[in-house]
Amino acid sequence: MEETTSKRKTKKWIILALVCVIALIGVCIWYFQFKRPHDIAVEDFNDAAAAVTEQNTELENTIADAQSILDSGEPPYDSATTDALTTAIADATAEMRDVPDIPDKTEDIINATNELLKPLDYSDTISDITAKQEALEISITQLKQVTNPSQDFIIQRLQDIDGVTGYQAVTEDHDPNGNLNKQGGYTAAVYFSSSAIDQNAVYGSDIVEKGTEGGGCVEVYASTEDAESRNTYLSAFDGAGFLDPGSHTVVGTVIIRTSSKLTATQQTDLTQKITDKLIEVQ
Repeated sequence: MEETTSKRKTKKWIILALVCVIALIGVCIWYFQFKRPHDIAVEDFNDAAAAVTEQNTELENTIADAQSILDSGEPPYDSATTDALTTAIADATAEMRDVPDIPDKTEDIINATNELLKPLDYSDTISDITAKQEALEISITQLKQVTNPSQDFIIQRLQDIDGVTGYQAVTEDHDPNGNLNKQGGYTAAVYFSSSAIDQNAVYGSDIVEKGTEGGGCVEVYASTEDAESRNTYLSAFDGAGFLDPGSHTVVGTVIIRTSSKLTATQQTDLTQKITDKLIEVQ
């Protein structure tokens, strides 16, 4: 009887041991074939997601800086710079890689990780946005420079132009048009002489008295509306013989005028030289 009881106990221990072994094998199979691969997949996904997020953050910061310039509402000299930056930001936003929520299934996690691990380089995109942002910032500065600039600024820029041999600003006591500081009139007007014109053939005792015939004039207005109004007025005399005002071009709130004694090509070239100097960011 005791032997039978002993055998039964032995069988129970053997069965228990087998159950434990089977359970251990099951746990090992679950851990190594399911749990561990899943954990590794999760780790790999998180690492890949972090790497993409880091690059996305750099791009997002670049976009935010550029967008702040657009949001400032400050107008540029060249509106194309605003369009270029707006397009660059839109393209960059569309290009940004999405970081999805981690899937539930291991296979789906691996597939998502592989998508995240595809080559990603925003350096060209960031450089493009930065360049277009700088162009817009420069253009904004350029417009400020030609928005009711001071008389001294005009003189300083005229000094650097080839072919401009002299300059003289009007005063309230010496102003051929009598418009200085009057409502709708110019806030400054600087006449200049040109080496392309024989100054002895132009009537007047000084540059202001010789007027635009001696070379030209840069007239400054408080607003674009005032400048455009003056330009329209001058247009009424285009080609009117001795009343011909010469060429006249609005740049910001400035009107650049050149002598009717210059050829059309000379007028165009001189106007461009003056424009370039006025908008040059130094």
